[in-house]
Amino acid sequence: MTRVLIVAAHPDDAELALGGTIARLTERGTEVTVALFTVSETASREDPVRRERRVAAAEAAAEVLGHRLEWLGDGRQDQVEDVPEYRAVGIVDDVVARTGPDVVISHWDGDSHGDHVRVARAVVASSRRWPQAALLQFGSNEHRTVRYAEFTPSLYVPTADHLPRKLRALACYAYPGQGYRALDTDAVELLDRARGAAVGLAAAEGLRLVRHRLTPGRPLL
Repeated sequence: MTRVLIVAAHPDDAELALGGTIARLTERGTEVTVALFTVSETASREDPVRRERRVAAAEAAAEVLGHRLEWLGDGRQDQVEDVPEYRAVGIVDDVVARTGPDVVISHWDGDSHGDHVRVARAVVASSRRWPQAALLQFGSNEHRTVRYAEFTPSLYVPTADHLPRKLRALACYAYPGQGYRALDTDAVELLDRARGAAVGLAAAEGLRLVRHRLTPGRPLL
């Protein structure tokens, strides 16, 4: 069975970029692990359970999409920039060694978000240790920045049949007291449909193939 590891900086990063792809993979029996570097929420005196709500949202989204969720650093990390780069690389080395993936997917190193770039760099550095695993990157989730338009996929995953599950997973992050900007799910759907239209599909998610060694009888995704 093919095993896919997705390494993301924050909760909702994987669902935004790859929710349809994850749903497609898990539906056909692929083992998908989403490993998150940070919770990306901090508790406060006014809201002492903010982090717990963010964790619960990520866990609920995993139930919807069918992937296994893992918190790197035991869920103690709030921002990737707080993790020294050498340590971030070691964290990726460890999760890859433990999960044994055939495919690793992470952020694009041209992203507009500093935490995303740090994770992308750690994953690329770690790839020296896993020559048999393919490496792919997903583009920026922030469509309001110039970086979104600069990302050019080399691989398109048809996701029209899985858009409803993707949107249900993203809805898990719409809860009272969230400490970040609300997700624009209408825009997410429109952008996925636009991505698909570029290659004659009703909807698609785009990935950039960084490295892949052909293995007879084993598809990439």
